[in-house]
Amino acid sequence: MRKVIALLLSISQISAFAQMKDLGKGINYSIEASGTVSNGDNAPLWLSSNRQGLGSVESNSAYERVSITRSMSADSVKNWKSEYGIDLVLNQNSTSNFLIHQAYFSTAYKKVSLTIGAKENEIDLRNNELTSGGLSLGINATPIPQVKFNVDYISVPGTHQWWKFKGRMSYGKTTDGKWQESWVDKNTRYTTNHLYHEKALYMKFGDEKCFPLTYEIGIQMFSQFGGRSYNITGRNIHNKTTLNHSESLSAYWKAFFPINSGGDATDGTITNVAGNHLGSYNSALTWKGKGWSTRLYAERFFEDHSMMTVQYGIYDHLLGIDAELPKNRVVSHALIEHLSSKDQSGAVYLDPTHNMPKGYAGNDDYYNHRIYSGWEHWGMAIGNPLFNSPIYNIDHTMVFKSNRLLAWHIGLDGDPTNEIHWRMLLSFTENWGTYDNPFDDVKKQNSCLFEVSYNPTKMEDWTFTAAFGYDNGTLRGNSAGGQLSIKKCGFLTK
Repeated sequence: MRKVIALLLSISQISAFAQMKDLGKGINYSIEASGTVSNGDNAPLWLSSNRQGLGSVESNSAYERVSITRSMSADSVKNWKSEYGIDLVLNQNSTSNFLIHQAYFSTAYKKVSLTIGAKENEIDLRNNELTSGGLSLGINATPIPQVKFNVDYISVPGTHQWWKFKGRMSYGKTTDGKWQESWVDKNTRYTTNHLYHEKALYMKFGDEKCFPLTYEIGIQMFSQFGGRSYNITGRNIHNKTTLNHSESLSAYWKAFFPINSGGDATDGTITNVAGNHLGSYNSALTWKGKGWSTRLYAERFFEDHSMMTVQYGIYDHLLGIDAELPKNRVVSHALIEHLSSKDQSGAVYLDPTHNMPKGYAGNDDYYNHRIYSGWEHWGMAIGNPLFNSPIYNIDHTMVFKSNRLLAWHIGLDGDPTNEIHWRMLLSFTENWGTYDNPFDDVKKQNSCLFEVSYNPTKMEDWTFTAAFGYDNGTLRGNSAGGQLSIKKCGFLTK
């Protein structure tokens, strides 16, 4: 694997050398300061979630951020394009005092690109400003450093742009190991230095230049593997123990092609897939009119093989509709989503035995795992933040304590003037806990955000943002607070 990474690095270095004289052009800078004040045990959900891991869930916090970036738009007329960035953050009352939030270099030739380092995510087929988040990959957690190979939409020969496909693949490594060691209860499970794998394949049908209706469908899959797990208990483990997971070339292959390898210590005689594997199916139907558009989309999450087919029915989902309205001064975009995760293939999980040869695949326990610390990074859900992240656990356990929920989510934004932009988020959830540890009573939680950004014409490099957040319920409790951010950006070189 090291040889493969070395080859990819060499390719990026060759392309960078070819453009060296232009890499100093089009460099941007950004300086930002943000502070949050609230009256609850935690900050309101939407003041700290879906912000790429920035900020804090603590009731009062602040951060200062400085970044230098170069976008591929600086090479817009070229076949070879490059971009890079360094993004540093100082935190107060957060999980880390200092964070290298982003550090990356990307190079692209036409539709093919290679990115090395930590870079912020985008959610596929979704309005990233208004959505509640992706189920498998969202914008909630701190970016994971990785080597990512990406191919943008390419037309299938002979289809005249009516059938396209794109894909991506990456390997990376998490950065929250030392934080987990310092934060978790030492008698509970946690993981350090584990590896990360992502792959995705999408197809698009239709050509919006000829007809306004298009359909996209795809699958994205993820794996956590390697690293070291502490305080592991459960089947085939009689005492709390530390496990060192394989990081051999074979482990990378098993992450890419999950098979019943029996690679986990808890598997025993019944083999299972090595590591933690999950993903989702995504689809969207989009109609683009003149000055307006609407998109219907669906995401179906799977935690293991049982949900990769329709064998156990299709009950869990995230369904949404997003509309871009004709230009007006009131509302520019409107979005509504419904999320359900109560089923999880059913309540029963049973491996086959000699006496009972038929197994039952249920109790998928979304975002949790018996060996790894779950689908989180720095305590925040990598997927949708409506699944209450481990960072909220007062007992400092790396567990998602409520992954069976129903939710409605509404998002609106608008541009009343060229200087003012606003957005509003409203979320309503009912939470049942997990199958293994259900709540005594259903816990309801309401969360809202109202945010206004002001970018004055006479100070076009400055943006002032004020936000008000409010939480009410029995899952995270009640909290009301405000957030103020000031940002200045501009060109270092043109």
